[in-house]
Amino acid sequence: MISRKIKFLFCFFIFVMGLFGKEVEEKVVKIAMGYNGRSYDPHKHTDSATLAITKQIYNNLFYLGENGKIEPELVKSYKIKENGDIEIDLKENIHFHDGKELTAEVVKRSLERNIEIPITKVLAEPIKEIVLIDKYRLIIKSKYNPKIILNNLTHSSLAIVKEDRNGKLVGTGAFELKEWKNGEKVILSKNKDYFKGEPKVDILEFITIPEAANRYIALETGEIQIAYDLASIDVNGIKNKKDLNLISKLSYGTDFLSINTEKAPLNNKEIRKAIKYALNKEAINQVVFENTAEVANSILTPNTYGYFENKDDSIKTIEEAKNIIKSYKEPISIELWIYEDSSKYQMAQVIQANLKEIGINVEIQTLELSTFLQLSAQGGHNALIGLWYTSTGDADYGLYPLLHNNSRGAVGNRSFYNNEEVNRLLDEARVTLSSEKRLEKYKRVQEIVEDENPIIPLVYKMYHIGLNNNIKNFKFNPNGNHILEKIEFN
Repeated sequence: MISRKIKFLFCFFIFVMGLFGKEVEEKVVKIAMGYNGRSYDPHKHTDSATLAITKQIYNNLFYLGENGKIEPELVKSYKIKENGDIEIDLKENIHFHDGKELTAEVVKRSLERNIEIPITKVLAEPIKEIVLIDKYRLIIKSKYNPKIILNNLTHSSLAIVKEDRNGKLVGTGAFELKEWKNGEKVILSKNKDYFKGEPKVDILEFITIPEAANRYIALETGEIQIAYDLASIDVNGIKNKKDLNLISKLSYGTDFLSINTEKAPLNNKEIRKAIKYALNKEAINQVVFENTAEVANSILTPNTYGYFENKDDSIKTIEEAKNIIKSYKEPISIELWIYEDSSKYQMAQVIQANLKEIGINVEIQTLELSTFLQLSAQGGHNALIGLWYTSTGDADYGLYPLLHNNSRGAVGNRSFYNNEEVNRLLDEARVTLSSEKRLEKYKRVQEIVEDENPIIPLVYKMYHIGLNNNIKNFKFNPNGNHILEKIEFN
């Protein structure tokens, strides 16, 4: 009798555990990207692939809400004082993934770490000093217009980080790092104690699938649930799929041609003008993006503060461009660098054909992304196709890194452009408190660039994101670091 009871209880226990196991089955959402995340350290990288992942691990003091409005994230309240100082009161009882509490002192250390790292120094450089008031309050003293700092603090590379006892970075985000396989596969697990509420999914798995067509197939077959950066050719395909949803929205990014102004004959302003006259941006939009992008007339996107729509009323023809090149009297051959990306290669082919028509021979060189970034920072190129996100939503981050002489090289100015008036205007805009006067200075900068062409904007980047129909509450962000803390997968 006792033996039968034991057997019955054992079988009942196994049955209950089986039911319980089904109830706690993990909800896993797989997201495919075109590039590897380079590191889980957001302070050392500003590329979109890295920050798309790290945004889930770390929080910022502020974030950009709808229509570019600055919203508090780790901040309870703040005020800008008459002298331009920003007084910040942090939310209380927010904890890092190692259990330690977020304090003003930790925030101070995190932001000061940014200042010491070259790649993000341009974002943190406007900070003059950080003064602690008490455990949860601090003052950020500004060198410039405090609005610049507030916008910069929304950039995911200024996320608040802390080192745990093993020297590993931890954040306060909705998900914490579980596994990082050279960036090709990154697994994040939910933070049950997240201050905004426990996430509805257990695991986020970021997978690198370089080819956009393969990302689409993986989405279609259910291998993944979210696909970033789909090709334009797949947009219509998704529209016709009942089990898939599509997001197509304008980003803060601009694809552009950057010309090395230190390399002859490209140091000749007239040669650069001829290149601009020859470029057929409409063809790039049509051939490469199937008219799903927008032709760009400024390095700043229309949703960025400081954007000015340059309109060249004069009609410049291919014949005028040919005449400029003929007057040079020497054959012109240039290398055009791109990184591994199908759309960049197609854009390069259109540019190659455009410039051949006016007598410039173009050789396309395709480099692996990290090599592309390293060598172009050293100025080894004649020209390159770049992509820049004004992720802060403010013109300072869109113009200063790309055009100011202080930003030459790795910071962003890979055209090695140096114009004294542009330098002066960008410096003045930083310390100008009047919004109207700041806009005037940014307008003038864009007019000069339109004339001198160290960089030639091509198209504004549209985000094409495919989602499984069972994914809910995906929050789009025009800077590419989409917020996944509230998504559901049923």
